[in-house]
Amino acid sequence: MGVAVEYLGHGWAGLSRSRAWLPYYDLFGISADTAVDYMMYVTGAVDITVGLVVLLFPLRIVLLYATVWGVFTALLRPVVGEGWWEFLERGGNYGMPLALLILVGGGGWSLRRWFTRGDLPVAVSDRAHVGVHWAARGGLALLLIGHGGFGVFEDKPYLYKFFEFFGIGRMTVESANLLVVFGAFEILLGLAVLIRPAKPLLWFVLGWKVATELLRPLVGQEWFQFVERDGDYVLPLVLIVGAGVYALSRDRLRGSAAVRSAS
Repeated sequence: MGVAVEYLGHGWAGLSRSRAWLPYYDLFGISADTAVDYMMYVTGAVDITVGLVVLLFPLRIVLLYATVWGVFTALLRPVVGEGWWEFLERGGNYGMPLALLILVGGGGWSLRRWFTRGDLPVAVSDRAHVGVHWAARGGLALLLIGHGGFGVFEDKPYLYKFFEFFGIGRMTVESANLLVVFGAFEILLGLAVLIRPAKPLLWFVLGWKVATELLRPLVGQEWFQFVERDGDYVLPLVLIVGAGVYALSRDRLRGSAAVRSAS
């Protein structure tokens, strides 16, 4: 559901003909008129189709595409000059489909298997549980660090609108270095998730991301900005729900490694 909503939200952005996408099309020699009149509709329709397929009939090849496309579109941002923090902030866009693909298993060298439905296997291996955990953990840490970098290093204009929503003017934000303070706080949150994702921390991160991302539509941004970032809210839940299974799988793998080394 998380991956489906991510792609439905991204497709919504395409059908809304988001002008923020124009530099990405320009990178491939596609004019603004062609992008707005045709290509954005195509991109949006493909993303919505991917979301519906993942939700209704999750083919392994589509999950692979969702992961690769998430990385590719995130990489376009620093390539056109927007900075690497943009790539990190989209960690949910590629961390979430990667976690799902690891959980259901890929197709390996069998082309036929890649075009089969990716249902949850009867028995999930310990390695798969650990892989899902680290895909979710890495994605969540990256998106927090990336968003924190917006405030510390990039001075994103829309962040000032968040403070204005609470009656805090630009002069106050700048004099008190509030963008740096809150940005550094999010970077520390990301590092804490990477180092030790305790459940109280994850619950806090979940509430923090829902509350802060909801500010986007409240200050006038399109709702798809909130919807397409649903990895920010799904990944903490993945880590919370799967904490026990991950711990057992990790310990079993460590035990097996210790036995092999002893023998």
